Amino acid sequence: MPVTADPESQLEIDEWILDYLVFSAIKAVMEDHDGFQTPVDRISPDTRTTLLLQMVDSNLTMFRAMHSDHHCSPDLQFRLRLLKFALMFTRRNTSAETTAPFAALHKLRKSRRACARLFRSRDEASPGLHLPDLSKHCVPDDGIWIKREQVTQDTDIVEPERSLLQPPPPVISLMDTLPHFMTLSAAHKNMAEETTITNVWMMLAAGYMAHAAMEQYLLYGSERPDVLREAFAWGYESDCRAEDGSDEWLVNAMFCGEDEAVPEWDKTRDQHWRILLPPSGIDLRQHFENLMATDLPLIKFEENVMGFLGGLLHGSLPPVLVQVETGKIEGLSKDEMRAFRRQFRVE
Repeated sequence: MPVTADPESQLEIDEWILDYLVFSAIKAVMEDHDGFQTPVDRISPDTRTTLLLQMVDSNLTMFRAMHSDHHCSPDLQFRLRLLKFALMFTRRNTSAETTAPFAALHKLRKSRRACARLFRSRDEASPGLHLPDLSKHCVPDDGIWIKREQVTQDTDIVEPERSLLQPPPPVISLMDTLPHFMTLSAAHKNMAEETTITNVWMMLAAGYMAHAAMEQYLLYGSERPDVLREAFAWGYESDCRAEDGSDEWLVNAMFCGEDEAVPEWDKTRDQHWRILLPPSGIDLRQHFENLMATDLPLIKFEENVMGFLGGLLHGSLPPVLVQVETGKIEGLSKDEMRAFRRQFRVE
């Protein structure tokens, strides 16, 4: 006779399984990005990651269908958000099954640019953000590696239907991932109930913005005058009209201390956009290459972001089933652990 779960426990078990898969997928994505190698007689990292992502997708679909009225635990919701960002960041340079469709990216970019234009435009209590147009410092051609055929950054044209012989779907830029980095950071700060953002995070976030801006000019050949504003228009707005508890509201609150905006943030952010301004006589490409060789090395930036993600993944209690694998669940005595195994038939 097949063993089935107690109906009252089914929801809890289903959520545990989904949480376990999401946690495992995040680890696999990060290990895949870092070049983690499994023994030769085992499944390759890339195949393992793909299988885990497929399992997450199918289990999440099934979970939502079976428990449509249930809201997942805050930890699981956060891990789902973390998985989404980890995928966007680590696979942004190539088109993949996990790449967002053109329409979604187009909507994201349009929304972000609108928010950047309005940043502090109605806020008399906070200093405005007046940023220069760096495109005038660009030198045409000059060996810049432009990927306009893959990323449509400067147009509102809707992507037409493609045949199998046409180019692949667009890849994701750092600028596309920046809003997700901010909402992920804000969600973590809210869950951890931290009082203010740290200096380490501020340096990471400002560096993220700088790299996102440099990439737009160097890699995608952007000629838009508002690239800096789109990248750096992040901070506290006392006149924020976002709905309480929304992502936009959480991001705005993240930049506020106990009673006012975090003063160190505006200073750190402004230092980073100012170093992007090329000295007289040096074109933009050369200046950015100098920066990436000295003050803003790309490899160090990647390492810092991956370290940040690793801290988010391992900075809280792991899923219940991950704890079960270790033989101990946080808060349970040995007797309670044995009773748990009997109740849920865990070997």
